[in-house]
Amino acid sequence: MKSKSYNSTNATRPTTTAQRKVRKHLNADSLFAAVHKDFQQIPDNRGANCTISLGDALMSGLAVFQLKHPSLLAFDKQRQKEPQNLH
Repeated sequence: MKSKSYNSTNATRPTTTAQRKVRKHLNADSLFAAVHKDFQQIPDNRGANCTISLGDALMSGLAVFQLKHPSLLAFDKQRQKEPQNLH
């Protein structure tokens, strides 16, 4: 049995800007906004002397995962070693 050969130029043709669909909710900013909104809904049972909201503290924790360091300690050591790289 002879196999069919498919030679489509559409598969290799680059898409133009007019053909692309821009998804407003499928980007990093939208993701972080959604996560921040969810973090704000977590009840904060800490003491009254806290100056940073729980949502902001959790967002800071999430930011640590975006760093190219395996831990906050590794980031802190690198920060102390090369302070000029924190611009």
